[in-house]
Amino acid sequence: MMTTILERQPGVDSPYAWRLAFVSTFCIVLGGGALYLPVVALKEIAAEFGDRRAVPSMAYMLGFFAMGLGGVFMGWLADRTSPRVPLLIAGVSILAGGWLATRGTGEWLLYLGYMIPLGFLGNAATFTPALNNIQGWFERRRSTAVSLISVGPALSGVTWPQVYSWLLPRFGWRESLVIYGVVSGVLLFLCAFYVRASPMQRSKGTRPVEDLSALPMPSKVIMVLLGAAAFCCCAAMAVPFVHMVAFCGDLGLSPARGTEAISLILLTAVAATFAMGRLSDHIGPLRVSILCALIQITSLVGFVFVESLSGIYTLSVIHGIPYIAIVQGYALILRRLYGAAIAGWRLGVVMLFAMAGMAVGGWLGGAIFDVTLNYRAAFQAALAFNLLNLMLLGLLYLGGRRRTLASISM
Repeated sequence: MMTTILERQPGVDSPYAWRLAFVSTFCIVLGGGALYLPVVALKEIAAEFGDRRAVPSMAYMLGFFAMGLGGVFMGWLADRTSPRVPLLIAGVSILAGGWLATRGTGEWLLYLGYMIPLGFLGNAATFTPALNNIQGWFERRRSTAVSLISVGPALSGVTWPQVYSWLLPRFGWRESLVIYGVVSGVLLFLCAFYVRASPMQRSKGTRPVEDLSALPMPSKVIMVLLGAAAFCCCAAMAVPFVHMVAFCGDLGLSPARGTEAISLILLTAVAATFAMGRLSDHIGPLRVSILCALIQITSLVGFVFVESLSGIYTLSVIHGIPYIAIVQGYALILRRLYGAAIAGWRLGVVMLFAMAGMAVGGWLGGAIFDVTLNYRAAFQAALAFNLLNLMLLGLLYLGGRRRTLASISM
Protein backbone atom coordinates (compact mmCIF):
# COMPACT_ATOMS: atom_id res chain seq x y z
CA MET A 1 0.00 0.00 0.00
CA MET A 2 2.86 2.41 0.83
CA THR A 3 4.37 1.72 -2.59
CA THR A 4 1.06 2.60 -4.26
CA ILE A 5 0.87 5.90 -2.38
CA LEU A 6 4.43 6.81 -3.38
CA GLU A 7 3.72 5.97 -7.01
CA ARG A 8 0.81 8.41 -7.01
CA GLN A 9 3.07 11.24 -5.85
CA PRO A 10 4.48 13.62 -8.52
CA GLY A 11 7.88 12.54 -9.78
CA VAL A 12 11.18 14.10 -10.74
CA ASP A 13 10.96 16.63 -13.62
CA SER A 14 7.15 16.51 -13.43
CA PRO A 15 4.84 19.49 -14.11
CA TYR A 16 4.31 19.72 -10.35
CA ALA A 17 8.07 20.13 -9.88
CA TRP A 18 8.01 23.27 -12.04
CA ARG A 19 4.94 24.62 -10.29
CA LEU A 20 6.65 23.98 -6.97
CA ALA A 21 9.71 25.90 -8.17
CA PHE A 22 7.55 28.94 -8.93
CA VAL A 23 5.64 28.69 -5.64
CA SER A 24 8.92 28.34 -3.72
CA THR A 25 10.30 31.41 -5.48
CA PHE A 26 7.14 33.34 -4.57
CA CYS A 27 7.63 32.32 -0.92
CA ILE A 28 11.23 33.58 -1.00
CA VAL A 29 10.00 36.89 -2.43
CA LEU A 30 7.55 37.18 0.47
CA GLY A 31 10.02 36.12 3.14
CA GLY A 32 12.76 38.58 2.17
CA GLY A 33 10.66 41.72 2.17
CA ALA A 34 11.50 42.92 5.69
CA LEU A 35 15.20 43.22 4.87
CA TYR A 36 14.58 45.93 2.28
CA LEU A 37 12.82 48.37 4.60
CA PRO A 38 16.07 49.48 6.32
CA VAL A 39 17.55 49.95 2.84
CA VAL A 40 14.79 52.20 1.50
CA ALA A 41 13.95 53.95 4.80
CA LEU A 42 17.51 54.15 6.16
CA LYS A 43 17.44 57.90 6.75
CA GLU A 44 13.88 57.86 8.14
CA ILE A 45 14.68 55.11 10.65
CA ALA A 46 17.99 56.71 11.60
CA ALA A 47 16.22 60.04 12.27
CA GLU A 48 14.20 58.42 15.08
CA PHE A 49 17.33 57.02 16.73
CA GLY A 50 19.62 60.02 17.06
CA ASP A 51 20.33 60.26 13.32
CA ARG A 52 22.59 57.20 13.61
CA ARG A 53 22.72 55.25 10.36
CA ALA A 54 24.30 52.36 12.23
CA VAL A 55 20.87 51.61 13.81
CA PRO A 56 18.99 50.59 10.64
CA SER A 57 22.23 49.05 9.39
CA MET A 58 22.38 46.96 12.58
CA ALA A 59 18.76 45.84 12.10
CA TYR A 60 19.67 44.79 8.56
CA MET A 61 22.78 43.01 9.83
CA LEU A 62 20.90 41.10 12.53
CA GLY A 63 18.17 40.11 10.08
CA PHE A 64 20.64 38.72 7.57
CA PHE A 65 22.82 36.98 10.17
CA ALA A 66 19.78 35.40 11.83
CA MET A 67 18.54 34.32 8.40
CA GLY A 68 21.81 32.50 7.78
CA LEU A 69 21.87 30.89 11.22
CA GLY A 70 18.22 29.95 10.97
CA GLY A 71 18.81 28.49 7.50
CA VAL A 72 20.95 25.74 9.03
CA PHE A 73 18.23 24.94 11.56
CA MET A 74 15.39 25.16 9.03
CA GLY A 75 17.30 22.97 6.57
CA TRP A 76 17.72 20.39 9.33
CA LEU A 77 14.05 20.69 10.30
CA ALA A 78 12.87 20.30 6.70
CA ASP A 79 15.01 17.17 6.26
CA ARG A 80 13.45 15.56 9.31
CA THR A 81 9.86 16.65 8.78
CA SER A 82 8.89 18.34 5.50
CA PRO A 83 9.76 21.63 3.77
CA ARG A 84 6.15 22.57 4.51
CA VAL A 85 6.82 22.86 8.25
CA PRO A 86 9.36 25.72 8.06
CA LEU A 87 6.98 27.71 5.84
CA LEU A 88 4.14 27.34 8.33
CA ILE A 89 6.48 28.63 11.05
CA ALA A 90 7.57 31.49 8.77
CA GLY A 91 4.02 32.64 8.13
CA VAL A 92 3.22 33.00 11.83
CA SER A 93 6.63 34.47 12.71
CA ILE A 94 6.70 37.15 10.01
CA LEU A 95 3.20 38.31 10.92
CA ALA A 96 4.28 38.64 14.56
CA GLY A 97 7.69 40.09 13.70
CA GLY A 98 6.32 43.00 11.69
CA TRP A 99 4.36 44.06 14.78
CA LEU A 100 7.13 43.45 17.33
CA ALA A 101 9.88 45.36 15.50
CA THR A 102 7.81 48.56 15.45
CA ARG A 103 6.55 48.69 19.03
CA GLY A 104 9.40 50.35 20.95
CA THR A 105 10.87 53.85 20.98
CA GLY A 106 14.33 52.38 21.57
CA GLU A 107 16.24 50.33 19.06
CA TRP A 108 16.20 47.04 21.00
CA LEU A 109 12.75 45.87 19.90
CA LEU A 110 13.70 46.75 16.32
CA TYR A 111 16.79 44.57 16.67
CA LEU A 112 14.89 41.75 18.39
CA GLY A 113 12.12 41.76 15.78
CA TYR A 114 14.57 41.57 12.90
CA MET A 115 16.71 38.92 14.55
CA ILE A 116 14.17 36.33 15.79
CA PRO A 117 10.71 36.38 14.12
CA LEU A 118 11.68 38.14 10.88
CA GLY A 119 15.12 36.56 10.47
CA PHE A 120 15.72 33.28 12.31
CA LEU A 121 12.14 31.97 12.17
CA GLY A 122 10.87 33.90 9.16
CA ASN A 123 13.10 34.61 6.19
CA ALA A 124 15.38 31.66 7.05
CA ALA A 125 12.53 29.23 6.47
CA THR A 126 12.06 30.20 2.82
CA PHE A 127 15.42 30.05 1.01
CA THR A 128 17.66 27.19 2.20
CA PRO A 129 14.86 24.57 2.61
CA ALA A 130 13.49 25.48 -0.84
CA LEU A 131 16.91 25.29 -2.51
CA ASN A 132 17.63 21.93 -0.89
CA ASN A 133 14.20 20.57 -1.76
CA ILE A 134 14.06 21.71 -5.36
CA GLN A 135 17.34 20.00 -6.30
CA GLY A 136 15.70 16.69 -5.43
CA TRP A 137 12.85 17.39 -7.86
CA PHE A 138 15.01 17.81 -10.99
CA GLU A 139 17.56 15.90 -13.02
CA ARG A 140 17.47 17.27 -16.61
CA ARG A 141 17.02 20.99 -15.87
CA ARG A 142 18.40 21.23 -12.36
CA SER A 143 20.55 24.33 -13.02
CA THR A 144 17.52 26.20 -14.41
CA ALA A 145 15.40 25.24 -11.40
CA VAL A 146 18.20 26.27 -9.02
CA SER A 147 18.46 29.59 -10.89
CA LEU A 148 14.73 30.14 -10.48
CA ILE A 149 14.97 29.62 -6.72
CA SER A 150 18.15 31.70 -6.52
CA VAL A 151 16.54 34.78 -8.08
CA GLY A 152 13.90 34.82 -5.34
CA PRO A 153 15.85 37.28 -3.16
CA ALA A 154 16.50 39.50 -6.20
CA LEU A 155 12.81 39.51 -7.12
CA SER A 156 12.04 40.34 -3.52
CA GLY A 157 14.43 43.27 -3.79
CA VAL A 158 12.81 44.45 -7.01
CA THR A 159 9.31 44.26 -5.56
CA TRP A 160 9.49 45.49 -1.98
CA PRO A 161 11.49 48.72 -2.40
CA GLN A 162 8.85 49.87 -4.88
CA VAL A 163 6.08 48.88 -2.45
CA TYR A 164 7.83 50.70 0.40
CA SER A 165 8.37 53.79 -1.78
CA TRP A 166 4.58 53.96 -2.08
CA LEU A 167 3.84 53.06 1.56
CA LEU A 168 6.42 55.20 3.37
CA PRO A 169 5.08 58.67 2.47
CA ARG A 170 1.57 57.56 3.42
CA PHE A 171 2.10 55.48 6.55
CA GLY A 172 5.71 55.86 7.76
CA TRP A 173 8.22 53.07 8.25
CA ARG A 174 6.54 51.50 11.29
CA GLU A 175 3.11 50.95 9.76
CA SER A 176 4.74 49.91 6.47
CA LEU A 177 6.52 47.09 8.29
CA VAL A 178 3.28 46.01 9.98
CA ILE A 179 1.51 45.92 6.60
CA TYR A 180 4.34 43.81 5.19
CA GLY A 181 4.09 41.37 8.11
CA VAL A 182 0.35 40.83 7.71
CA VAL A 183 0.40 40.40 3.92
CA SER A 184 3.47 38.17 3.72
CA GLY A 185 2.69 36.16 6.83
CA VAL A 186 -0.79 35.18 5.66
CA LEU A 187 0.34 34.34 2.10
CA LEU A 188 3.28 32.24 3.31
CA PHE A 189 1.04 30.25 5.63
CA LEU A 190 -1.34 29.50 2.76
CA CYS A 191 1.41 28.63 0.27
CA ALA A 192 2.93 26.14 2.70
CA PHE A 193 0.10 23.68 2.06
CA TYR A 194 1.12 23.34 -1.59
CA VAL A 195 4.73 22.35 -0.82
CA ARG A 196 5.77 18.67 -0.81
CA ALA A 197 9.04 16.95 -0.02
CA SER A 198 11.15 15.70 -2.94
CA PRO A 199 10.94 12.05 -4.05
CA MET A 200 14.39 11.44 -2.55
CA GLN A 201 13.26 12.64 0.87
CA ARG A 202 10.08 10.54 0.65
CA SER A 203 12.23 7.45 0.11
CA LYS A 204 14.74 8.12 2.88
CA GLY A 205 15.64 4.50 3.21
CA THR A 206 17.34 4.46 -0.20
CA ARG A 207 19.32 7.69 0.31
CA PRO A 208 23.01 6.97 -0.47
CA VAL A 209 25.87 7.92 1.83
CA GLU A 210 28.23 10.76 0.86
CA ASP A 211 31.36 9.58 -0.95
CA LEU A 212 34.22 11.89 0.10
CA SER A 213 36.97 9.89 -1.58
CA ALA A 214 36.61 11.68 -4.93
CA LEU A 215 36.94 15.20 -3.52
CA PRO A 216 39.87 17.28 -4.84
CA MET A 217 40.92 18.16 -1.27
CA PRO A 218 39.79 17.31 2.27
CA SER A 219 36.12 18.00 2.84
CA LYS A 220 36.80 20.28 5.82
CA VAL A 221 39.14 22.42 3.72
CA ILE A 222 36.50 22.74 0.98
CA MET A 223 33.85 23.81 3.47
CA VAL A 224 36.17 26.36 5.11
CA LEU A 225 37.20 27.85 1.76
CA LEU A 226 33.63 28.04 0.45
CA GLY A 227 32.28 29.46 3.72
CA ALA A 228 34.99 32.12 3.93
CA ALA A 229 34.58 32.98 0.24
CA ALA A 230 30.81 33.32 0.67
CA PHE A 231 31.29 35.63 3.66
CA CYS A 232 33.77 37.88 1.87
CA CYS A 233 31.85 38.21 -1.41
CA CYS A 234 28.59 39.02 0.36
CA ALA A 235 30.20 41.50 2.76
CA ALA A 236 31.55 43.34 -0.28
CA MET A 237 28.24 43.05 -2.12
CA ALA A 238 26.16 44.50 0.71
CA VAL A 239 27.95 47.82 1.21
CA PRO A 240 26.79 49.65 -1.94
CA PHE A 241 23.46 47.82 -2.01
CA VAL A 242 22.32 48.60 1.53
CA HIS A 243 23.50 52.22 1.41
CA MET A 244 22.52 53.04 -2.17
CA VAL A 245 19.55 55.27 -1.29
CA ALA A 246 21.52 57.16 1.37
CA PHE A 247 24.58 57.40 -0.92
CA CYS A 248 22.48 58.92 -3.70
CA GLY A 249 21.01 61.38 -1.19
CA ASP A 250 24.49 62.46 -0.14
CA LEU A 251 25.26 63.17 -3.82
CA GLY A 252 22.21 65.44 -4.03
CA LEU A 253 19.99 62.90 -5.79
CA SER A 254 16.44 62.06 -4.71
CA PRO A 255 15.68 58.86 -2.78
CA ALA A 256 13.71 57.67 -5.80
CA ARG A 257 16.92 57.57 -7.84
CA GLY A 258 18.54 55.35 -5.21
CA THR A 259 15.54 53.04 -5.20
CA GLU A 260 15.77 52.84 -8.99
CA ALA A 261 19.45 51.92 -8.73
CA ILE A 262 18.59 49.12 -6.28
CA SER A 263 15.92 47.81 -8.64
CA LEU A 264 18.42 48.00 -11.50
CA ILE A 265 20.88 45.86 -9.54
CA LEU A 266 18.23 43.26 -8.86
CA LEU A 267 16.67 43.20 -12.32
CA THR A 268 20.15 42.65 -13.76
CA ALA A 269 20.71 39.93 -11.16
CA VAL A 270 17.59 38.06 -12.28
CA ALA A 271 18.72 37.90 -15.93
CA ALA A 272 22.36 37.23 -15.06
CA THR A 273 21.54 34.36 -12.70
CA PHE A 274 19.93 32.31 -15.47
CA ALA A 275 22.75 33.16 -17.88
CA MET A 276 25.43 32.22 -15.35
CA GLY A 277 23.56 29.02 -14.48
CA ARG A 278 23.68 27.94 -18.12
CA LEU A 279 27.32 29.01 -18.40
CA SER A 280 28.19 26.84 -15.39
CA ASP A 281 26.92 23.82 -17.34
CA HIS A 282 29.68 24.47 -19.89
CA ILE A 283 32.69 25.76 -17.92
CA GLY A 284 31.81 24.66 -14.37
CA PRO A 285 30.32 26.60 -11.44
CA LEU A 286 33.68 27.36 -9.81
CA ARG A 287 34.97 29.19 -12.88
CA VAL A 288 31.70 31.10 -13.09
CA SER A 289 32.07 32.15 -9.43
CA ILE A 290 35.60 33.41 -10.13
CA LEU A 291 34.27 35.38 -13.12
CA CYS A 292 31.57 36.89 -10.91
CA ALA A 293 34.19 37.91 -8.34
CA LEU A 294 36.14 39.76 -11.04
CA ILE A 295 32.99 41.56 -12.22
CA GLN A 296 32.16 42.64 -8.68
CA ILE A 297 35.67 44.02 -8.22
CA THR A 298 35.05 46.21 -11.27
CA SER A 299 31.83 47.64 -9.83
CA LEU A 300 33.35 48.33 -6.40
CA VAL A 301 36.29 50.20 -7.89
CA GLY A 302 33.74 52.35 -9.74
CA PHE A 303 31.70 53.09 -6.60
CA VAL A 304 34.80 54.52 -4.91
CA PHE A 305 34.92 57.31 -7.51
CA VAL A 306 31.40 57.69 -8.99
CA GLU A 307 29.53 60.99 -8.55
CA SER A 308 26.98 61.10 -11.41
CA LEU A 309 23.58 59.45 -11.75
CA SER A 310 24.53 57.88 -15.08
CA GLY A 311 27.63 56.41 -13.46
CA ILE A 312 25.55 54.98 -10.61
CA TYR A 313 23.13 53.37 -13.04
CA THR A 314 26.00 51.86 -15.04
CA LEU A 315 27.72 50.50 -11.95
CA SER A 316 24.38 49.14 -10.67
CA VAL A 317 24.06 47.02 -13.81
CA ILE A 318 27.63 45.72 -13.38
CA HIS A 319 27.09 45.08 -9.66
CA GLY A 320 23.90 43.17 -10.42
CA ILE A 321 25.57 40.58 -12.65
CA PRO A 322 27.20 38.64 -9.78
CA TYR A 323 24.70 39.69 -7.09
CA ILE A 324 22.83 36.37 -7.01
CA ALA A 325 24.86 34.33 -9.51
CA ILE A 326 27.93 34.12 -7.30
CA VAL A 327 25.88 32.74 -4.37
CA GLN A 328 24.03 30.35 -6.67
CA GLY A 329 27.47 29.17 -7.77
CA TYR A 330 28.25 27.95 -4.25
CA ALA A 331 25.18 25.68 -4.28
CA LEU A 332 26.15 24.29 -7.69
CA ILE A 333 29.80 23.85 -6.59
CA LEU A 334 28.66 21.81 -3.59
CA ARG A 335 26.40 19.66 -5.76
CA ARG A 336 29.21 19.14 -8.31
CA LEU A 337 31.71 18.12 -5.62
CA TYR A 338 29.52 16.00 -3.32
CA GLY A 339 27.00 14.60 -5.81
CA ALA A 340 23.36 13.67 -5.23
CA ALA A 341 24.11 12.28 -1.77
CA ILE A 342 25.20 15.67 -0.40
CA ALA A 343 24.10 16.29 3.19
CA GLY A 344 21.55 19.08 3.46
CA TRP A 345 23.47 20.87 6.21
CA ARG A 346 26.39 21.70 3.90
CA LEU A 347 24.43 24.24 1.88
CA GLY A 348 22.95 25.65 5.09
CA VAL A 349 26.43 26.25 6.52
CA VAL A 350 27.71 27.99 3.38
CA MET A 351 24.55 30.11 3.22
CA LEU A 352 25.06 30.99 6.89
CA PHE A 353 28.45 32.49 6.04
CA ALA A 354 26.97 34.24 3.00
CA MET A 355 24.17 35.79 5.05
CA ALA A 356 26.64 36.73 7.79
CA GLY A 357 28.67 38.51 5.11
CA MET A 358 25.62 40.43 3.92
CA ALA A 359 24.89 41.31 7.54
CA VAL A 360 28.38 42.52 8.38
CA GLY A 361 28.73 44.40 5.10
CA GLY A 362 25.45 46.25 5.59
CA TRP A 363 26.37 47.22 9.15
CA LEU A 364 29.98 48.06 8.32
CA GLY A 365 28.97 50.56 5.66
CA GLY A 366 26.88 52.49 8.20
CA ALA A 367 29.53 52.26 10.93
CA ILE A 368 32.28 53.56 8.62
CA PHE A 369 30.03 56.39 7.43
CA ASP A 370 29.31 57.45 11.01
CA VAL A 371 33.07 57.79 11.59
CA THR A 372 34.16 59.33 8.26
CA LEU A 373 30.88 61.04 7.16
CA ASN A 374 31.30 59.68 3.62
CA TYR A 375 31.09 56.32 1.87
CA ARG A 376 34.45 56.24 0.06
CA ALA A 377 36.23 54.38 2.88
CA ALA A 378 33.27 51.96 3.12
CA PHE A 379 33.54 51.12 -0.58
CA GLN A 380 37.30 50.64 -0.20
CA ALA A 381 36.68 48.18 2.65
CA ALA A 382 34.20 46.33 0.43
CA LEU A 383 36.83 46.12 -2.31
CA ALA A 384 39.30 44.56 0.15
CA PHE A 385 36.73 41.89 1.08
CA ASN A 386 36.15 41.11 -2.60
CA LEU A 387 39.86 40.70 -3.33
CA LEU A 388 40.04 38.20 -0.46
CA ASN A 389 37.05 36.36 -1.93
CA LEU A 390 38.87 36.05 -5.25
CA MET A 391 41.94 34.63 -3.49
CA LEU A 392 39.89 32.00 -1.65
CA LEU A 393 38.10 30.86 -4.81
CA GLY A 394 41.50 30.75 -6.53
CA LEU A 395 42.83 28.41 -3.84
CA LEU A 396 39.85 26.08 -4.35
CA TYR A 397 40.36 26.14 -8.11
CA LEU A 398 44.10 25.46 -7.85
CA GLY A 399 43.46 22.61 -5.41
CA GLY A 400 41.11 20.99 -7.91
CA ARG A 401 43.62 21.38 -10.76
CA ARG A 402 46.41 19.80 -8.71
CA ARG A 403 44.17 16.81 -7.99
CA THR A 404 43.32 16.51 -11.71
CA LEU A 405 46.96 16.75 -12.79
CA ALA A 406 48.00 14.22 -10.16
CA SER A 407 45.39 11.71 -11.35
CA ILE A 408 46.52 12.17 -14.98
CA SER A 409 50.20 11.61 -14.12
CA MET A 410 49.31 8.37 -12.35
